[in-house]
Amino acid sequence: MQCQLGGVHEGLLSVRDDKRHALWMLDEMSTKVVPQRSGGVEDSISSRIENLEVEAVKAKDSEREMLESLIFQTKQLEEAKISLEEAKLEITCLKESIRSLEKSRGQNGKVLEKHRSLDAVCGEENIRMLENELKLAVEAEEKSKMAMDALALALKEVSTETNQVKEKLSKTESELENTRAEAKSSKVLLKSTVEKLHWALEESKRLKVEAEDLSGTWIEKENGFVNFMKMTEEEITNMNRENSRLIDLLRSSREENSRLRDILKQAVNEATVVKEALEIVRKENSQLKDTLCDKENALQSIKQEYECLKVSEAAATHSVKELQSLLTATSSMDSRKKPPGTFNELKPVINEVKSNKTMARFPSEHISRANQRTLSRRYSIGESGRFEGSIFDMVWSPERDRERNRKSQSFSNFAELRAPPSSIASSTMSHIDKARLDILGHEEGSPLKLRKKRQILRRFGELLRRRSFHK
Repeated sequence: MQCQLGGVHEGLLSVRDDKRHALWMLDEMSTKVVPQRSGGVEDSISSRIENLEVEAVKAKDSEREMLESLIFQTKQLEEAKISLEEAKLEITCLKESIRSLEKSRGQNGKVLEKHRSLDAVCGEENIRMLENELKLAVEAEEKSKMAMDALALALKEVSTETNQVKEKLSKTESELENTRAEAKSSKVLLKSTVEKLHWALEESKRLKVEAEDLSGTWIEKENGFVNFMKMTEEEITNMNRENSRLIDLLRSSREENSRLRDILKQAVNEATVVKEALEIVRKENSQLKDTLCDKENALQSIKQEYECLKVSEAAATHSVKELQSLLTATSSMDSRKKPPGTFNELKPVINEVKSNKTMARFPSEHISRANQRTLSRRYSIGESGRFEGSIFDMVWSPERDRERNRKSQSFSNFAELRAPPSSIASSTMSHIDKARLDILGHEEGSPLKLRKKRQILRRFGELLRRRSFHK
């Protein structure tokens, strides 16, 4: 086994040397290809290409030999692996036999003691032999493992080196193909350059003839161009004059534009002033409209008050008539000489007056409910529950009469200050009615009757004034 492993190792070393030699050859080939490209001579390129082809064939042959040697070495490695496995099997069998012997010792100890004297020497020798064989087998197994590891590493290195050699060979082949293509293209370029040279010579001859013809025409054109330049210089001077005139016009137009801008600014300022004035006028118009509306509302309120005054005047005339009727009734009662009783006897008459008053007080439906309520409260007379006591039960005295007159005057003045114009008109009408009734009383009866009538009328007037004042 050790001899086989040594031969395999030597073969691997030889393969490495061959690979290194092949790589060195490839490097030389690559160095030779570079000066061939730089030279540019066809003969040298062709000779170099042939040499490269020969060297490539040699490299392929060496690669084949290396592959065959690698195959042979792999076969040897497989055989070594098989022998190692067989040795391992033998070692396992020996171990099992030793174990079986040890077991048989334990079971047949008594028999062995009897025959120990006979088989002791043979058994010990066999055991020693087996132990030595085991040690040798273990050492051989370890050596085989080491050799296998070394072989695996060598195989990996060989495979990597072969791959590198293949890559370099492919590169050299591609370079050879490129050089061949370049040689073909260089041949084509040579042919094209020769053709271009012939064509350039012909064109040079033709151009010489054309140059001679064109020289004469160019002289004529040059003379015409000089004349044209002179004409253009005159035109340029004229254009400069026109440009200066136009520049002056532009300056004047700019000045006019600046003036117009100032005028426009003034116009804009005036327009803003006019707008502000218009806004002020609009505000004043709106204020005047508001004042007109207020005045119209005031006129309407005055008209309504005037209508209320008319209604109150009509009611006052009606109340005067009612009071005249009451005076006639009281005068008729005095003429019959009835004693002054309680006010309960006058209730049916007052109720009739109230019913007539309510029927005659509302002639039109256009008067508001508030005015109706004020008039009905102001001129209602006959509700006895509202009075503190009967009028005729009270005793008359001049001091009381004076105090009542003072109170009534104070209440009437205060009511005139607080009351609306309709109530003031009603109070004036009541004073007029009193004056008329006084005149009628003087004409009709005695002074006692007149005093009683005056007291009654005063009390009615005070009650009316109090009601108007509370309202």
